[in-house]
Amino acid sequence: MTEYVTTNIRLPKQLYRDIKRLAAEKDKSMAQVLREAAAQYITSSEVARQLPKEDDDDPLWLIGTDPVDLGLTDASVNHDVYLYGPLSESAKAEIEEG
Repeated sequence: MTEYVTTNIRLPKQLYRDIKRLAAEKDKSMAQVLREAAAQYITSSEVARQLPKEDDDDPLWLIGTDPVDLGLTDASVNHDVYLYGPLSESAKAEIEEG
């Protein structure tokens, strides 16, 4: 169960109105809209990189920090070929047979 802390913030009038309108449109409370916005902000890559990590030795934190650019523009279409190699003739025949 989530434990909440009550807080008080000051917002510019226009921002307050915008949040209130958005909350009404989405049938949510202003608090829920603000919590979602804060969570999205905290998890954004720019902010997340600046937050202290629980364990700097954990390789999980390194995922995505040093991408390799292979110049592939069709990787989403041909990912199986890049991962496993081209299909053998027997596999192609099996696919064609259905």
